Amino acid sequence: MLKRVVSGGSRTKMIALGIGSGVNEDELTNIASAPQDQNVVLVHDFSSLTDVEEQLRNSTCSGRRCSFSR
Repeated sequence: MLKRVVSGGSRTKMIALGIGSGVNEDELTNIASAPQDQNVVLVHDFSSLTDVEEQLRNSTCSGRRCSFSR
């Protein structure tokens, strides 16, 4: 399914989120939409997700109304 979404010509934006030290960054780069420096997000642990919350919100909700709940 991932291959179909990426190659389907849709306007889908793929954000690759890696959590922890065992993350394969090359694999995340292959998954993420271009530009990869904006769409690959790495954090040390789940508690660090709050550190990138605004980045993810801006990336996924640009031009649309969006809300997140905890």
